[in-house]
Amino acid sequence: MTQQERWQLSGSGPENYERYQVPSIFAPLAQIFLDHVPVWEGARVLDVACGTGIVARSAASLLGAGGSVVGVDLNPGMLAVAAAKAPKDGPSFDWQEGDVAALPGPGSAFDIVLCQQGLQFFPDKPAALREMHRVLAPGGLLALCVWRTIEHSPCNQATAAGLARHVNIEEAIRIQAPFALGEPDVLRSLIADAGFADIEISEAVLTRRMLPPEESIPGHIASTPVAPAVAALEDTTRAALVADIAEALAPYRDADGMAIPQGTHIALARK
Repeated sequence: MTQQERWQLSGSGPENYERYQVPSIFAPLAQIFLDHVPVWEGARVLDVACGTGIVARSAASLLGAGGSVVGVDLNPGMLAVAAAKAPKDGPSFDWQEGDVAALPGPGSAFDIVLCQQGLQFFPDKPAALREMHRVLAPGGLLALCVWRTIEHSPCNQATAAGLARHVNIEEAIRIQAPFALGEPDVLRSLIADAGFADIEISEAVLTRRMLPPEESIPGHIASTPVAPAVAALEDTTRAALVADIAEALAPYRDADGMAIPQGTHIALARK
């Protein structure tokens, strides 16, 4: 099983992802991401590993009615949520189940390729980037958002440590998968080797707003691929897991719940 397959959500996972992960992480991250990306009205956009479509939805107002978005994801459940949440006005949306190894469209089909927190999961990252290069028009823009290493994500670091103590090492490793491409030099080399030029990599910090830990931590876990393993625990063990994570995140508590930093890289490049 590839890392990409190991990180897929099933059952109610896509709905939990939209309920818990999108408001606290991926919607505010999409705004930070798009603040760095010069999206223009009427552009043809490909959103790779689009998930429930939050980046595409956030870009809609910038693209206008003359723009278009194709969202591609392996997970049909995520695409079903994306289709249901897509705005009715603005650019046209086309949600396609597919693999980054064979992106839709001929060469030069898109002006912008976006990928928020997807590249690190692809089993063949060089091939994925070559496909993104292929479908871009000459001078087209590649924009990637990739987490920094897990040390810059206290929530996931605490969750990984708790899983190692209360579940098993395999699940602890699985929760660290989103941070597998956190070194900027590695990211830059991958992009350059795929044929891109004018590469710029910047750092940004998302402040992750979460409800109090007794509610937000179970919801966070339920929206990740470790959910089945955690659900299978005895109640007392699961409660101990949540308590351990909450204790580790105590420095980030405030009157509204928790405010936790999470660092990301944003990479821009041209074909």
